Amino acid sequence: MNTNSSPNFQQLVMEHKKDDSFEAISKRAGGVPKARALQSIVKDGFTRMPSQETIAGLSRALRLSPRELVLAAARTLGIDVGDDQESDLVLYGAGRLPQESKDVLRNTAAELLNWQEGRRGGASQEADNVVQFPAPKKSRPDFERMAGNTEAESEGKHEAARASRAGEESQELE
Repeated sequence: MNTNSSPNFQQLVMEHKKDDSFEAISKRAGGVPKARALQSIVKDGFTRMPSQETIAGLSRALRLSPRELVLAAARTLGIDVGDDQESDLVLYGAGRLPQESKDVLRNTAAELLNWQEGRRGGASQEADNVVQFPAPKKSRPDFERMAGNTEAESEGKHEAARASRAGEESQELE
């Protein structure tokens, strides 16, 4: 019994067909499936898996992964393939990445899963490449002292300015 809520083949095709005609889809698919056959599949369903050519053509035409189409076809036939695993993450097209990039993705996923499982078990696993710096001292700036210095500095500047003016005045008198 299939308890999956994902769309079956017909629903998936119709969802991605949008306003396109079956002829337009068949043309984008390279002629396989033919427009009439695709219309029949969508209207009447099917009792056996679509051919590899049909899956490949529809994958191109509807911009779906072949995997999505095969799983939808299996759901249509009542085969529970367990594709409703919300815990799985599939990156469509990641298989075309360079090997180094694939390795980075796999290693990152493995590290995240290890971290998650470690947290669930209550064990705290610290990374061996982390350095703990001492916490900064929590002292408040002495605003009163700073304000006092500012006043004293200001008073000193005023005093210097007065002395300078007094010197200028005495020179004028001479």
